[in-house]
Amino acid sequence: MRLACTYAVLDRSAVIHADHLAAALAVWQYCEASARFIFGDSLGDSTADTILQALRTKPDGMNRTEISGLFSGHKKRADIDRALAVLAEHGLVGTQSVKTDGAPAEVWSAL
Repeated sequence: MRLACTYAVLDRSAVIHADHLAAALAVWQYCEASARFIFGDSLGDSTADTILQALRTKPDGMNRTEISGLFSGHKKRADIDRALAVLAEHGLVGTQSVKTDGAPAEVWSAL
């Protein structure tokens, strides 16, 4: 809306019209596409980026132990939990519960 308002002001219009909204949307889409081109799928979070890269190579997904193994045990559970939450929030990963002989395992997969 702010971009559309800017376009309306530049047109000396007291009202925001559909063409102002369309122009603002086009600028926003261009910015998103530029950022995606420059940064790719990187989230800027090294833990999350490492997990996502590994999950993309494992079509069957990875459990928590395997994910922790990516960091040779040098990442705290809280850091891994936070990274997985960020990835899930961005719709890049999903989780499912898989039955095992013991307690069900949480398996994470790239989407």
